[in-house]
Amino acid sequence: MVEQSVLDNRIRVVTKKMEGVRSIALGFLVAAGPMDEPADRSGVAHLTEHLMFAGTKGRDNDEIARMMDTTGGQVGGFTSRDYTCFTTTVLDDYRTYLIDLMGDILMHSQFADFAVHQEKETVIQELSAQLDRPDICAHERLKAHVWQGHPLGRPIGGTIASVAGLERHDVVDFFSANYQPRRLIVAAAGNVNHQDLASNVTDALWMMKDDGKIDMQPVRPVFRGGVTVECKGVSHVYFSIGFKAAPYAAAERYLIHLFTVVLGGGMSSRLFRKLRHELGMVYDVSAEYQAYRDDGVIVVEGSTTPELLHSVLSQILLEIKGMALGMLPLTEEELWIAKMQLKGQHIIAQENSHTCMSSLATQAFYFNRFIDSDEICSQIQGVDLGRMNDITTKVLSDGLMDSAISLVGPSCEPVCNTATLEKMLREFR
Repeated sequence: MVEQSVLDNRIRVVTKKMEGVRSIALGFLVAAGPMDEPADRSGVAHLTEHLMFAGTKGRDNDEIARMMDTTGGQVGGFTSRDYTCFTTTVLDDYRTYLIDLMGDILMHSQFADFAVHQEKETVIQELSAQLDRPDICAHERLKAHVWQGHPLGRPIGGTIASVAGLERHDVVDFFSANYQPRRLIVAAAGNVNHQDLASNVTDALWMMKDDGKIDMQPVRPVFRGGVTVECKGVSHVYFSIGFKAAPYAAAERYLIHLFTVVLGGGMSSRLFRKLRHELGMVYDVSAEYQAYRDDGVIVVEGSTTPELLHSVLSQILLEIKGMALGMLPLTEEELWIAKMQLKGQHIIAQENSHTCMSSLATQAFYFNRFIDSDEICSQIQGVDLGRMNDITTKVLSDGLMDSAISLVGPSCEPVCNTATLEKMLREFR
C-alpha cells in the first residue's frame, strides 16, 4: 500500500510497506540538476551532490562516513539530467538514525573551501576515467549534438575545464537556489510505517524553509540531427544512433518501450538476431528509450570493426526505415515476447526495496502520483498490434527526420568521414 503526505513546509513524503522484509530503502530526491545550472557553471549540480557528504556544522566527513558504515547498509547519491537523489538501504532499526543524518546534511552542509577543492579533483578524476571509455564518449557526444545549446545536451558531471573553474560560491549559490523543500521528495519502501516516517522527516527537516520563489518554466529543447565524429586510439568504432522520441510522462511511453525491446532489447530482438546471430558483424547491439522531463530519445548503440561500420549502420537504418514505412511491421509473437519481458522485469524489480523506493520517488517527480504495478502491467498488456504498428510508424517517421549518429573510432578517414555519413542519413530519411 502506498501512502503520501505533504508536510507543512511542502516536502512530499511517499512510502510503500513491503511485507516480510527487515530493510528500509530511503530516497531524498531533489528536483534540481544540470537543467538548473547556469550555462557557464556546467557540473555544479554534480559537484554539489558530492559535497553533501563532506561535512556539516556538527559532523566532519570522517564522522559522516563512520555513521554510514556502522549501519551495515549502502548510502550514496547520484545526479541525473533532471534531478539529484540521495539514497540509503539499511536495517529498519537505523531509520531514525539515517533520517537525522540526512536532515543534517540537507540543512547544515558547510561546503568548506578545502572540501570543494578536494571534491573537484575527485570529479575531474571521474571525468578523466570516462574519457577512456569510447562507448560513454559516443553516447555523451550524441546527446551534446542532438540537444546542442540546451542543458539536456550537457554532460551530467560537466567537463574537466568547467569543473576546474568552479568555486565555493558557485556551489553555495546553486544549493541555496535549488535545494528548496518544495523540490524535495522523501520516498521509502520496505518495513516502514508511513506516519512514523513522516514524523521522523518532520523532526529532521522542519527548519527547512521555502524561499517562496516561483520556479522558472524550462526552455523546451530543439532536437538536432546530423553526424558527430571523434577519433581515438581504439581498434573498434563505437556508434550511438539517436531518434527523437517523446518525454518521460508521454501517454505513448509504454508503446515506445515495447518498440525498443523488439528492436534491440535482448537476444531475441531484431537487431541482435540480424547483426550478431545472422551476420556476425557485432558482439553486442542494443536499443533503449531514454526519456526526461522535457524530451526523449531512442538510442541504438554498439560497436564494430572499422571495415564493417557502414554495413552495420546500413542494416540498422534499413530495419528502422522498414518499420517506419510499414514494410517490416511488428508481429504478434514479437509483441507478446516484448510484453512478457517488460512485465517480468518490472515485477522482479519491485521485489527489491531500493528499486521500489526509486519508483516511488521518480513517479512522484514525473507524474505527481503513484502508478502501481497492476496499472503498469495492464497498460503494457493492453497494447494491441495495430496500435503498436501505428505508433511505431509515427515515431520512426518523425524520428528519421531528426536522426543523428555519433561515432568514436580509430580514424576519421575514410571510415568515419562525416560527409559520407551525412549522405547515408539523408538517403534513409
